[in-house]
Amino acid sequence: MDALKAVIQYAYDHAAGFKAVMAESGLTPNDIQTVHDLDKIPVLKKDQLPELQARNLPFGKFATIEAAEMARIFMSPGPIYDPQTHEGDFWRFSEALAVAGFGKGDIVQNTFSYHLSPAGFMFDSALRRLGAAVIPAGTGNRELQIQVMKDLQVTGYTGTPSFFSILLDAIEEKGWTIGKEIVINKVFFTAEMVTADMKRRCEENGILIYEGYGTADCGCIAYEDKAGPGLKVTNSAIVQICDPLTGEAVVSSEGEIVVTLLDKSYPLIRFGTGDLSRWVEGYEGERIAGILGRVSDGVKVKGMFVRERQLTLVLSEAGYDTFQGIVTKVHGQDEFELLIETEEELSTKLIGKIQDVIRIKPILKKVPLGSINRKEKRIVDKRIMEVKNS
Repeated sequence: MDALKAVIQYAYDHAAGFKAVMAESGLTPNDIQTVHDLDKIPVLKKDQLPELQARNLPFGKFATIEAAEMARIFMSPGPIYDPQTHEGDFWRFSEALAVAGFGKGDIVQNTFSYHLSPAGFMFDSALRRLGAAVIPAGTGNRELQIQVMKDLQVTGYTGTPSFFSILLDAIEEKGWTIGKEIVINKVFFTAEMVTADMKRRCEENGILIYEGYGTADCGCIAYEDKAGPGLKVTNSAIVQICDPLTGEAVVSSEGEIVVTLLDKSYPLIRFGTGDLSRWVEGYEGERIAGILGRVSDGVKVKGMFVRERQLTLVLSEAGYDTFQGIVTKVHGQDEFELLIETEEELSTKLIGKIQDVIRIKPILKKVPLGSINRKEKRIVDKRIMEVKNS
């Protein structure tokens, strides 16, 4: 509580955006004396950030230091500007990676992107803190990736499960064997759901799987520790599950994951991630039951959030008013099919324009006028439906 009260007072004094939130609710730092008092502070929704930041670039006056003082500045889809305010394990993922067995003596292939989004640096810095050697592999180039994996005798992997599946396929095509040419023995996945098939393939090859959950804004939020069901909540932040409408903390029902960071340089307080979860029964306040869906129109595909307003902007400029995105998982890989109502043939250049905005490549499909149900969501996540029906 001392750390919480200190960061709230500091944010109130140095972050005009947070002070305005408090003032609008008639609150001062003295009103927050317990964790339960956090419910008095309105939830800052992730989907609000693009507009708030656009008004006061780059961080909406929620950071307490100037942009020029940052170590790095990233741009996530939205767009949302995410700061890294100091070097070192800023996103606090070393806690999760240490539990997963990563550390000194490991050579780790980090396949998260180092370009604009913070995921690459997020895991790079955590692994370096633990003493591991890091290969900043980034995304793509499967042939090069497995050659590096073989030549350098990589012991660990950080990245998405879908990309690791692609690498396993490439290794099999080469006729290489895990345990012989390839010695990788542990992986840490995040940004996507881990399928049963992925777990089976790793187990058959003697590869230990751990997974975690975090966001570009908040860093590490929860992770698998194999000491109990679900994901263990990080020790380095305050995590609540809240009613998406009222913002009040809930105990026995599904709700939005809301995070309060104890970092004075970028003190996100009561930050609504937009992700839905619930407490594991018997472990309330300690373990969450994974990610059960999204509160807003944002849907995570291949580790990147795709939002309705992004698609509306680029498609309206191209002359298309009615569309629907369908997210599925095919052979363990996320696929994003974009249905567009039109009588004309779709330009191949449209794929590139959309990809520039949402950072993933869509599968475009022309459909007849009037065929899309206007009552359905603009982005339908069929992966979530499959999980809930299973």
